[in-house]
Amino acid sequence: MCNKYALQERGKIMKIAIVGLGHAFLKQYNALRSIKEFEKIELCDKDEERIKEYKCKNDYLNLESENVVIATSPVLHLEMAKKLINNGKKIILEKPIVTSLNELENLKMFINKDNYYNSLHFAYGVEIDYFIKNINRRPNKIYVYISDDYVKDERIVDKAITLCGSYLDEVINPLSAITRMFGYDVKFKNVNKKCYEGDKYDYYSLSDFEVENIPVTIEVLWNNEKSKKYIEMYYDDMILRLDSMNQEVIDLTNNKQLFLGEGDRMTNHYIGVFNDYIRNGSNVDISIKLHEELLKGAANEN
Repeated sequence: MCNKYALQERGKIMKIAIVGLGHAFLKQYNALRSIKEFEKIELCDKDEERIKEYKCKNDYLNLESENVVIATSPVLHLEMAKKLINNGKKIILEKPIVTSLNELENLKMFINKDNYYNSLHFAYGVEIDYFIKNINRRPNKIYVYISDDYVKDERIVDKAITLCGSYLDEVINPLSAITRMFGYDVKFKNVNKKCYEGDKYDYYSLSDFEVENIPVTIEVLWNNEKSKKYIEMYYDDMILRLDSMNQEVIDLTNNKQLFLGEGDRMTNHYIGVFNDYIRNGSNVDISIKLHEELLKGAANEN
């Protein structure tokens, strides 16, 4: 039986707001515009240039919309989530939802199936959908590689500081996809990080998890000139690569392309997220479980 929050039926018009017009904003916005259930999209940001460009509000507590996407830095999530929920809003919180286990325990006192959804956008890549529908085989082990160009002169660049480091920002992405494919029995094992002298956050992380007893290694590198994001699954008879950047599934054993997606990658992600939000209303249990394990590897507990 579905919860009452999932009564957002197909065809019902909903008002939604995006707070924080960051690097994913246009992808979120274009995804919402493609879904007929979202009639009005409010925008909110503190930056004066964005306020002028997008004619958006500057106070997230003065929004008309019942549904609010929180897409700010994770360090602001807890305070904003609590205030919006207290104002009767239903929040869609970007990942990672908070930055420490202490913050997570605090957040858990406010969120439930009637007011909370976690945008785990990476899990809705079209290559992930293809695997679930057409392959759906359990591998012996999984290796993930993610790289981004977020470093200059041995310092994390300013635009990436708000992401809170390679581990906290990136690892939740493939972890959410792997658990969507195989199940949510996930366990944190260990993590090793590297930081540049003077930087607060890590530019490199190598972490190990188990998902449904499948060993999972996730390597993240921020000092790479080209973004790469792929999940490799190792079987007795083949190696499959689910390439997020190219929306592609490849059998590396013979270098055969099994699938190639179309359209903008992250717009596709958010179309999947918002459609799941309409269907299910909340993923609070999944979100908490993933972040409980992820945050065991977070540094500087509050």
